[in-house]
Amino acid sequence: MFFLYFWPLQIRCSMFIADDNILGRLENDEKAFKELVDAYYTPLCVYSVQFTDSLEVSEDLVQDFFVRFWEKKLYRTVNGKLKQYLFNSIRNASIDYLRKHQSFVFTEIEEHAYIMDVNPDDEVPEEQLARLRHYLQQLSPQEYRILMEVVVHNKKYKEVAAELGISVNTVKTYLSHALKYLRSCKFITLFSLFSL
Repeated sequence: MFFLYFWPLQIRCSMFIADDNILGRLENDEKAFKELVDAYYTPLCVYSVQFTDSLEVSEDLVQDFFVRFWEKKLYRTVNGKLKQYLFNSIRNASIDYLRKHQSFVFTEIEEHAYIMDVNPDDEVPEEQLARLRHYLQQLSPQEYRILMEVVVHNKKYKEVAAELGISVNTVKTYLSHALKYLRSCKFITLFSLFSL
């Protein structure tokens, strides 16, 4: 199973907002919800890609989740860590999507994904980071830069496109290619990008 440990620990910690703080403010504060979406949208999309193998599908799943989370006030049901709740919800939504839209069975994915709850704060072994660095060197310069800007530095597609003088669709294409390549690499997880 392939996760994406992209973010360095200091970026990972500053990127995610304090769970207790945001949960307490969600009840009557749309601004708090926007902060939540801004902080978690990209990490959740990247996490979903490891299951769906499609950035577009993953973005749809994450957007749909956030809409349901807000409209149905699902934040009231969070018992424990908000971050873990979000990642587990996206994992389940991704697997449900695969069940509905794929003609073959994902037994291995299902067994691994449902047995283990996700803890995005887990440390990544040094050997896995070394493999990840090696695989990152195999990306084209454009794929690498876009991957780092969008995933690690949490920039919007539009912002990266403007910086590079390319279209938003080109940014999405490069990012999708990079994620698909990394997903195909053995013995690394997508979350390990967060530990570089």
